[in-house]
Amino acid sequence: MLHLADDREQEECRVLMKFWWQLAMTYQEASEADLDRHVGPAKRDAVQKLIDAIRHSPEAIDTWIADTAQRFPLVQDRGYEVHRSRASPADAAVVADLAMAGLEFLERIDEEVSLPLPAPPPYLSPASCRPEHGRFDSRPEEVIDVDDPQMPAKVNAGWWRMVTEYQVLDERREVLLSVNYGDPGEAEYAWVRVRLAGHWDLAGSGSINLRSGFAGLFTDRFVPEFSMLSTDHQAMLNTTVWGNGTISTIVIRPDRLTDTPIG
Repeated sequence: MLHLADDREQEECRVLMKFWWQLAMTYQEASEADLDRHVGPAKRDAVQKLIDAIRHSPEAIDTWIADTAQRFPLVQDRGYEVHRSRASPADAAVVADLAMAGLEFLERIDEEVSLPLPAPPPYLSPASCRPEHGRFDSRPEEVIDVDDPQMPAKVNAGWWRMVTEYQVLDERREVLLSVNYGDPGEAEYAWVRVRLAGHWDLAGSGSINLRSGFAGLFTDRFVPEFSMLSTDHQAMLNTTVWGNGTISTIVIRPDRLTDTPIG
């Protein structure tokens, strides 16, 4: 990926990342048609040679790695370098990870962040809130099984409708995202401000910071689960995996209660 995936070519990068991710999984995220459509001829040829090498032997893979490293120099992404120069080492890892999903890292929020008011009782998580707390759910057809073959596209579509309808993104397409700065198994959450790029794929990205640990009870595939907060702190969004193995998006927006009758 350091030699082939250049996020200045966002659609090509997205498909290459999906292909790379599926090498370790049991399902398909990027088809040969996707590769043909979005990956340039030279890189498409390199990908095909990798597929052939995988089918042949581990030694053939090692040869492919050595040849490809010489054929394609390391990608020098100027935009990423600018971010990395002003970010801590921990931030730099988050920058690179979120770029896979089409989220541009802007800054880490160090001060305390307020939640939508009036806030629900402190013992209630967003997923446990009720309509009287300002909870709005996805439509029934937007509740997707984690093993649905079209899960990434359907979850992306449901998230986009909710984030648009409830104005979770601001006019700059910016939002706060909760990410874990801790080591695996050791949570250390912080809010970061991100901007949604022109090309994005939250549900099929493979981003560590968007990956659901709970979904591992149901499937080996990448399933997203994350929390977002509007920059004006009026709306909180959760794309959530439920106990029956489905995924959907909910929004907590108490200020909409006067506009939406309950029951």
